[in-house]
Amino acid sequence: MRNKPFLYKNEEVVVLGHCAGTGDDGDEVEIYLNNGKTLVYNYINLPAKLEQFKPVSAQVIVLTNKRLDSVSTVNPSIIQQMRDTILQQIQEVKVNPAAVGQAKQIFQGVNTLINLAKTELEYRKYLNDLERTECVILAGKS
Repeated sequence: MRNKPFLYKNEEVVVLGHCAGTGDDGDEVEIYLNNGKTLVYNYINLPAKLEQFKPVSAQVIVLTNKRLDSVSTVNPSIIQQMRDTILQQIQEVKVNPAAVGQAKQIFQGVNTLINLAKTELEYRKYLNDLERTECVILAGKS
């Protein structure tokens, strides 16, 4: 299930990882989702709870923008505005070649935001790896 998209309660989520043996009696599992939520289930209820995760198939194309927006801390409306601005600038350059300078500046700003988003994703991967390591260490001490 890890790193694959699922529909869970009508929201597309990605399971980033899990930690088994949590809870006071070690009878719970924590499941970490890309939306920042942590689900905690008792082993007894786990099979029924996992059935709530529906595989994503044809919905992937429809939800792509929503999924991209959910990965970033940038407001989704800003991402849509950026998409619109880029398309508008491409059309403007086609009509008016003098707009190339302005388009270059806008695209440099967009590239900067893309690089920041890549850095953010790498940092999140690092934190997830760190959490998994801590989880394994804590589970081993029980």
